[in-house]
Amino acid sequence: MKIVKMSLVALAILVLASTVLAGTEYVTGIKVAICGHGLEAESCQRDFQQAKIECANRGWELIDAMTVRDPTMQRETMETLIRKQVDAIVIIYWDMEAIADLILKATEEGIGVYCVDTELRPGVIVSCTQNNAVAGALMAYWGTQRLNERGNVAIMSGKWHIMRRRGYTAAALFERDWPALTLVAEEFLPLVGYEESAFNTAVNWMTKYGDKLDWIFAGWDTPGQYAARAIEQAGFNRDNIFVTGIDGGSAVYSMIRSGSPFVATVSQPFELYVHTVFEVINQIESGIGPDHPDSLIPTGRIIYQTPVLTDETNVPAAGSSIHAVFGYYGMNPDDPDAWFNWQDAGGPYKLQ
Repeated sequence: MKIVKMSLVALAILVLASTVLAGTEYVTGIKVAICGHGLEAESCQRDFQQAKIECANRGWELIDAMTVRDPTMQRETMETLIRKQVDAIVIIYWDMEAIADLILKATEEGIGVYCVDTELRPGVIVSCTQNNAVAGALMAYWGTQRLNERGNVAIMSGKWHIMRRRGYTAAALFERDWPALTLVAEEFLPLVGYEESAFNTAVNWMTKYGDKLDWIFAGWDTPGQYAARAIEQAGFNRDNIFVTGIDGGSAVYSMIRSGSPFVATVSQPFELYVHTVFEVINQIESGIGPDHPDSLIPTGRIIYQTPVLTDETNVPAAGSSIHAVFGYYGMNPDDPDAWFNWQDAGGPYKLQ
């Protein structure tokens, strides 16, 4: 059964009576709602699979709200979860503005609200994600080394905060740090219809620059995939112009293996995000609040995990465990007790 239920205010003044540490013992009787806007994206499929594994391994009840796309329905779902007095609500890519007041209401009711790769709002206990500026810089350095710090690069990005941080970081490095590298174009794609826009933009760049353009830096993988198709349609290959992305997944790993102009991505460890959030939930429900010295929650309430650069030298084969992408996080891949080897709920996500 549940040991402790508390608000953020209570967490701040909690006098700890428990010594249960995350990863050593699990509180029982916990109900966790997993809330997302759909399962079309592979990242969301991976998040949900890991959430199912976490709940099954810990003996917790999972409440599935992973396909609630409309903001009005998201509000209704939040209200229902609050009435049901679940123990934890984990949010993945919901409209945080639309439910901002309900996050605070859940907190007042003693329900912990957590985020996976999603915008932090008042009342959220913790969010786990990558540092997007770091991801942009990681790819900027990789591509620059591939070009031996010399050539022409164009950026496809967006103006929402995640893409700004990736694209602006790369642009600043291109313009200020490498004198023989020229940023010839920067396109901000629309949030809706970016696939067509990415393809058309790349076609225009092929017409304008031809193979004088060496590299297309895409702020995320999908426009990079469309850019790669435009490059091939123009009769070029990866030796003429290459494309990079950020996020990672089966589709782009297949392109990397096949010799496509899409040659590399920064892979996000979505499973690690979910596992980390569940470890925090276990701490909170065990009575280990943010002020406890063993708490995983940092002052800023965002836990940044480290992404991995994936290219032809380290891309795993189709059918591999998703954790192979991340080198099993520096741990023993054959450890049967390691969280990434839990076989509950069908086991780890497999690359397609």
